[in-house]
Amino acid sequence: MNAAQTKDKEYLFERMPVPGAVMQLSLPIVISSLVTILYNLADTFFVGMLNDPVQNAAVTLVYPVILAFNAVNNLFGVGVSSAMSRSLGAREYDRVRTCSAFGFYGALASGLLFSLLCTVLRTPLLRLLGTDAQTLDATMGYMGWTVCFGALPAILNVVQSYMVRSEGSTLHASIGTMSGCILNILLDPIFILPWGFNMGAAGAGLATFLSNCVACLYFLVLARVKKGATYVSMNPMQLRRLTGAQVRDILGVGVPASIQNLLNVLGSTLLNNFTAPFGAAAIAAMGISQKLYMIPMQIALGFSQGIMPLVSYTYASGDRPRMKQAILFALRVIVCFLLALTALYLLFAPAMIRAFMDNEQIIAYGARFLRVMSLGFVFLCVDFLAVGVFQALGMGRHALVFAICRKLVLEIPLLFLMNLVYPLYGLPFAQFITEVFLASMGLLMLRRIFRQNDQR
Repeated sequence: MNAAQTKDKEYLFERMPVPGAVMQLSLPIVISSLVTILYNLADTFFVGMLNDPVQNAAVTLVYPVILAFNAVNNLFGVGVSSAMSRSLGAREYDRVRTCSAFGFYGALASGLLFSLLCTVLRTPLLRLLGTDAQTLDATMGYMGWTVCFGALPAILNVVQSYMVRSEGSTLHASIGTMSGCILNILLDPIFILPWGFNMGAAGAGLATFLSNCVACLYFLVLARVKKGATYVSMNPMQLRRLTGAQVRDILGVGVPASIQNLLNVLGSTLLNNFTAPFGAAAIAAMGISQKLYMIPMQIALGFSQGIMPLVSYTYASGDRPRMKQAILFALRVIVCFLLALTALYLLFAPAMIRAFMDNEQIIAYGARFLRVMSLGFVFLCVDFLAVGVFQALGMGRHALVFAICRKLVLEIPLLFLMNLVYPLYGLPFAQFITEVFLASMGLLMLRRIFRQNDQR
């Protein structure tokens, strides 16, 4: 990387006004997250146009397995990007290249292994997901393309996006992600609907697979074009420089983030299993509500992941006041935005569900689910921002505590309790109550971090 490019990155991380730096790093990720949401909603929307709850239920039932991709994404993406940004702040450039090579080849091997295991264990996995005779064929078709064939490109393109983002190139990271998402939206109706290939849920899976391949290809070409102008390396020879301390540093952040997502899979699977006895309409309604819930979730995640490189860099370089300013500015922006989204969801929940399926039973279920979920939006953003800060600072144990509290201590026991007290309709309250507790914990822990840094 030449001196001019290095100075540009130093200006972004060290001297650009904090609001400008936060927005430059976060907005491309938030925009790409919104496009990603559209891509996730596209499957549900176009499958919903078939007006067949079974096809829509198939997309919902496979969702926990797709969530499991994030366990690998976080293991290598979050862990490696945190190490890369902190190394940049300490000006240890060789270490940045070594960490990125470890992330790339770790994601490659993990994607292949994930695909193989899901293919070999497909039958018991489908049973575990809550399929029955009615939903089995559609679920198998969707899972074949998105998981059995699609695990590798889905994982690899996300991990590469994290690595590109870690050195401040958020625009390229967003373009790569959005290219696949936009292609998915364009391909969905062609493969799903009767006027096209009429493949139903399986067509949605095929569109997702092809779009992830294109996004993965973008990052591979980008690495080739920017060779010499980036610290991101895919050279396997870099792995010879990898030390045990570097691996422990990466895994110290990546493993807790991975565990958090594995627990998310468990929670999502339990939610589907609790919903399944009420029929395909209830499953479809829960699936649509969860996809709409992803809009505020991805916005909150976009901001928290967007400021990670800035927080990591300023922490490693010793500029703690700038780090604190960045965190507080991001918090103010995202809280205001999610308050507005909460009001929107509470007012227009039935219309939002109807946009996906014009079925009165599904609309009745979904509107009630969605309104309860919306109550937790503001708490969700505080929780996500706190976890993002812990990951940026290399505080993997703090992130692990949050992951354990989120699922094992709070949400999963609450799912059992709320389903017992208020069957089906009580399930979304488990998420809301969990977010309230975690947001309170997050604010207390951030306050502690700020106090410790003020004393330095």
